[in-house]
Amino acid sequence: MKKKAILIGVMLLFGASVFTTTSTADNTPLSSAAFFDGGLIWEENFDSYTAGSLLGGQGGWFPWDNAPTADANVSDLYAHSPDNSAEITGSSDMVHEWSNVNYGNCTFRAWAYVPADFEGQNYLILLSLYNGGSSYWDLQLYFDSTTYTLRDYDSINETPYEIGEWGEIRVEIDFVNDWQDVYYNDVLWLSKSWTEGTSGGGILELDAVDLWANGASPVYWDDMSVWATEPVEEPKLEIGGVTGGFGLKASVKNTGAGAATNVDWTITLDGKLVFLGKSSTGTIATLAAAGEEPIKASFILGIGKTNIVISATCDEGKTAEVTKTALVLGPFVLKVA
Repeated sequence: MKKKAILIGVMLLFGASVFTTTSTADNTPLSSAAFFDGGLIWEENFDSYTAGSLLGGQGGWFPWDNAPTADANVSDLYAHSPDNSAEITGSSDMVHEWSNVNYGNCTFRAWAYVPADFEGQNYLILLSLYNGGSSYWDLQLYFDSTTYTLRDYDSINETPYEIGEWGEIRVEIDFVNDWQDVYYNDVLWLSKSWTEGTSGGGILELDAVDLWANGASPVYWDDMSVWATEPVEEPKLEIGGVTGGFGLKASVKNTGAGAATNVDWTITLDGKLVFLGKSSTGTIATLAAAGEEPIKASFILGIGKTNIVISATCDEGKTAEVTKTALVLGPFVLKVA
């Protein structure tokens, strides 16, 4: 693990119902609406900086603990998009923070160029809390010149990296289910908990990225970005309240977070001696989240045992079904179980 102390103690996380603004690479504020619309939170291509200049103090970048020796150079030697990239080498240890990237789903992207003569272990680190030595490290990946692989610090997972070519690292973080999937050039090679990453006990938030050379020769970074979306509010259908007596009644419930539209329901009895009411159908135009609507079979007439199947579907692709048995005596449906 990166040689920095892990936070000891209890962190009190105070949620905020309103998202604050973030900024682009040139510190232009991004509206919080971009976040709610599932859009771009931040992007960085290093092209607005002068090649050869120090990265620290530009576009929100700063060396870890603000140590001058941890600064890095802007380089035009390699670039994924013209003209510059960040050269992370030797003692370089560069951090960029964001605010309130902690809701729904988040995607972090970065392109890395590993030269053919690369030597050492050069890191990309994502943190749910940056606080100097008392930070939470949730993902630590590193290019390893001895194995020619991009490796996960916390496991045996690894994947070959491009040599002398640009390759993309994509990290998809699900804050709802506390999960992260890591891709290299669109190939999924690592999946694990977000909060139980490197240091453990993390927060459901993406707070910072850290580019750490760890004494290695240069790796070049370009076209970095953070995207976020709200979780999809989907319906969930259930059949409830199946009762007999004079006829047959039930209900369709929506226990999901989003509305269900055009809910088609069916009640079917398969008894051989059910003469009337063997199949009944209907449609509920809209069933709101946490909503419930009663349904009932058409007039039933028969005698003997029957199976009852009640089902519902909606335009959102959700389904529900329940099966019961009963005894039909004339228009009465008894012993529903």
